[in-house]
Amino acid sequence: MQSFEFIDLILFLGVSQGVFLAVTIQIIQNKNRDANKVLSIILLIASIMLTGRLFYFRYSDSEWLFRVAAFVDTLIFVFGPLFYLYFRRLVFNETPLYKLHFSNFIPAACMIGYYFWTLSYSYEEFFLLFNQGILVIPYFIMETVGIFFNIYYCYRCFQLIRTYQKEEKKNLSYSQSLIPFLYSFLITVLLFLTLWLLSYSKVYFLHVYTSVINYNLVWVSIPISIYVIGFYSLKQPEIFRMPLSKKNLTRNKERLEGQAIEDLNQKLENLMVTEKIYLNHKLTLVDLANQLNTSTNNVSWLLNNIHKSSFYDYINTYRVKTFVEKIEKGEHHHHTLLALSMDSGFNSKSTFNKAFKTVIKDTPSNYIKKLNTI
Repeated sequence: MQSFEFIDLILFLGVSQGVFLAVTIQIIQNKNRDANKVLSIILLIASIMLTGRLFYFRYSDSEWLFRVAAFVDTLIFVFGPLFYLYFRRLVFNETPLYKLHFSNFIPAACMIGYYFWTLSYSYEEFFLLFNQGILVIPYFIMETVGIFFNIYYCYRCFQLIRTYQKEEKKNLSYSQSLIPFLYSFLITVLLFLTLWLLSYSKVYFLHVYTSVINYNLVWVSIPISIYVIGFYSLKQPEIFRMPLSKKNLTRNKERLEGQAIEDLNQKLENLMVTEKIYLNHKLTLVDLANQLNTSTNNVSWLLNNIHKSSFYDYINTYRVKTFVEKIEKGEHHHHTLLALSMDSGFNSKSTFNKAFKTVIKDTPSNYIKKLNTI
């Protein structure tokens, strides 16, 4: 058994915090439940892998612990699919609940098959084959597949973020501040993959072994990743999950014509001008469609084709105009700009500033300065 080292402490802390966060998310976080179940599984798998690596570092002379450590390495092939599943369940509302196809786990199954093949060799025979270089090619192939397999799922997660950004403007009139969380999550995973790729390239292509960038650094990055992911997930409030648009839906079924357009547009104008429905901080496309007694597709079609606007821009234009009216009445002399923006229907300073600049083509402070000079 090796002496206790600093990396052992890091791995131990990673294991303990991974288990703690996996359990805490289920106990405290009652929100985003379907997504958080997947996140807890990810955190537990990461903890298991760190435990296996801890066994490998400290008990490599023990055959059964070495075998356990070798088996948990196969779990690296399930991270990518699970990350994608977590992202998809977190941001999209799908019925039935989205599940991964078995084909996503074929590489993991192949890796497990390879592991059981190695069991046909004794502990001494395995290390003899490894030292002779006979197992280098299989390990090279598996590691190559593992790296690019996970990079592929990071790319798919990035595509989900782009799709979410498009759907957000179609369905929400406010910002959920979810994008920074998703990018932080993805960047953390990419950091781990980058370190892994660097270590892999140095070993297999450059045949360089250094104490700066090596596999130890890769394993140290996992506890850091666990902390970042778990911390952000605990902070993340319940979010409005977007309906995922189906490409095979025909637009003609929801297209409005003639009097139907005029009637729906008149109802919409009444809700906006008379009832001021836009003052609802968390107004969604579903809410508006329910008020209009029609489908969300009809409302989207009306906004896109008649008003030439997304739901997000349409609602926030009314909010900006309400804010401007308050400024022109001099209410900013008695209230903060943030308070006035909230009274106008905005739910955050960032959403307000962005919408104001889009509509007025200026910042709120500059607009007020110009108004005072008139």
